[in-house]
Amino acid sequence: MEAITQERKSTGLATKLLTCCWWKAIGKVDTTKDNLINTLDSSKVCVFLRTVYSGLKEVHTLPKVLGNNPIEPFYSEGSELYGKYYPNTASYLITLLKAAFDLSPFIIQREIVCLPEQNYRDDNQNLTPNEKWFFINGICTSKDMAKINACMLSYIFGRPVTPLHNPTNGIIPDVFEAIIGRDFDKYTNIARTAKNLIWRELQKLEFQIDDSNTHTKHPKKVVVIGHSQGGIILSNVVGQLILEHHNDPLLNHLEVYTFASAHDEYPSFGNQRGPAGYELPLTEHFANDGDFVARLGVLHEHTRNEGEIFIKKGAGHLLNYHYLIDFLSGKYDAEGQSHLSKLRNSNRPT
Repeated sequence: MEAITQERKSTGLATKLLTCCWWKAIGKVDTTKDNLINTLDSSKVCVFLRTVYSGLKEVHTLPKVLGNNPIEPFYSEGSELYGKYYPNTASYLITLLKAAFDLSPFIIQREIVCLPEQNYRDDNQNLTPNEKWFFINGICTSKDMAKINACMLSYIFGRPVTPLHNPTNGIIPDVFEAIIGRDFDKYTNIARTAKNLIWRELQKLEFQIDDSNTHTKHPKKVVVIGHSQGGIILSNVVGQLILEHHNDPLLNHLEVYTFASAHDEYPSFGNQRGPAGYELPLTEHFANDGDFVARLGVLHEHTRNEGEIFIKKGAGHLLNYHYLIDFLSGKYDAEGQSHLSKLRNSNRPT
């Protein structure tokens, strides 16, 4: 009985802490919102900001982001918010507080950072040596959380996954950066550095393609998975790759998958037109129909999408807890199996 009482106290404290951080984050958006609207001469952005803010204030928005039980991800296996996955308590607390506080307001990072490769296999083998997998995170994601996401992807797909860390500078700079890339159609330095890295990896494949003795039984692919703002970044990356290299056969070796993407068009060519008759790299999008961010992005009625969309009923925005666990059990394949689903457990259909 005493243990149950203690558990209830801990849960109640966690609920109060989460609620405090949540409304603190909303307060930061509120104090910045009017200044942004008055400063930015764009009706599209103003509408977007008002929509985001009004949505955040809804009673049921917290479950739309953290699920129907907002505390559950903090103590559940597989969740990126589960403390035991972090190297130490300080790393865990910093990750949680980034959503509510700008912990490093004078250190603004504007380049993608390539983190160490994550390989879930105990033997550290790579069964698909001619494939290179990357992951790009969304806003307010620390390096350690990005590694946890990449490790879960490695577990599902049986490949090493390299996190391309989209650095977090706090909720306000992160949201503003997302708006610049999405609503102003700007090719940000984050997108530029991600594109350069992905293109360099595609160029490495060129030598393997020409060398008939290099793992000939394995298809040669570069696979990139983006979550939330990572979908905006990938929209800009793919658009730029098409503009610069639309006749290059190397793009046939690129695959792109997004989860809960916040993009308003895919691919994005900025203020330019896409080349006539361009071919889109294999692309699939995955979204929960009750995910607040996905409904503003990939699922919005005015969003222009290329690539097939796979939708599951349910709320929640966390990549591991609300998407990948259900993806592993095939819940996004109710209307037909996705190509990404066929890649689980090191598989690659011929």
